[in-house]
Amino acid sequence: MTTPEIHARHEIETETSPSAVYELITDVSLWPVIFRPTVHTQVLERTERGDRFEIWATVAGGEVNSWRSRRAFDAAARRVAFRQDHDNPLFGLMGGGWTCLPLPGDRTKVVLEHRFTPPPDQADARERIARDLDTNGAAELEALRTVSALPGGLDRWRVTFTETVALSGPAEAAREFVWAADQWPQRLPHVAGLDLVEQASGAQDMTMETRAPDGTLHTTRSLRLLLPDGTIVYKQTRPPRALLGHSGRWEFRSDPAGDSISSTHTFLMDPAGVAEVFGPDVQAPEAAKRLQAALSANSRVTMQHADRWSASVGAR
Repeated sequence: MTTPEIHARHEIETETSPSAVYELITDVSLWPVIFRPTVHTQVLERTERGDRFEIWATVAGGEVNSWRSRRAFDAAARRVAFRQDHDNPLFGLMGGGWTCLPLPGDRTKVVLEHRFTPPPDQADARERIARDLDTNGAAELEALRTVSALPGGLDRWRVTFTETVALSGPAEAAREFVWAADQWPQRLPHVAGLDLVEQASGAQDMTMETRAPDGTLHTTRSLRLLLPDGTIVYKQTRPPRALLGHSGRWEFRSDPAGDSISSTHTFLMDPAGVAEVFGPDVQAPEAAKRLQAALSANSRVTMQHADRWSASVGAR
């Protein structure tokens, strides 16, 4: 017996233009710092007419699942249609679309639609998928409304930076050091405590307590993935108060010039959080400078210790 296709629809109104919202939807590289469920995205193909990408995102119970999707862009209608490349064991075969409808006053109604055919061997799939779509769909639309309305535009509040350290030993040893986060409280001076749970998918769910230079302790929670190419990517699911989102990656390279480790951060500031943490008179550029300095300090310490570890391994 054929499993019937099921439809779901969610919508929200924003105070920004359809074109601004459409740009946020089409750029999946932004999704880890915008959408709560999205851990990482990787674009596989892209043209003006559409793209194909892989996405890692949390589903029911916080488990990380991945799938590949194709999208078709209609810039004139401000619509993005999507469909998965293949059946997903949790959702079956899914497709749908985003539509940005103009409202008076240069406002937008955003409509998110899904259609899916549940896996035929899962009797409870219909209800479970509907619950997940209700939760994630509402969260994604609310995030779009928040981010599209950032004063001065997205670029005023978003920062990306990369730092690289040359390694004294093999890059593979540095990768092992960074991935073994359960050892960080013994190996890194700024990590006061860490609780790590490995999911069935291989993703790491990591709750970490770090010590700031002034001695204060801060707790963050992150999901981390080890990609097939050896890159480690992560997304903070409990970011600091000043941030709406924070994601990053660790890259390890070996070439004739020598081995190296790189740390990349992308963070999106929360105007209300910035005012609360730094004071109402601190503007976005100054807040970005302070936040980048704090993130840089921690990642550089981690890279320096990874370098020492790789040097000790290489000397054996």
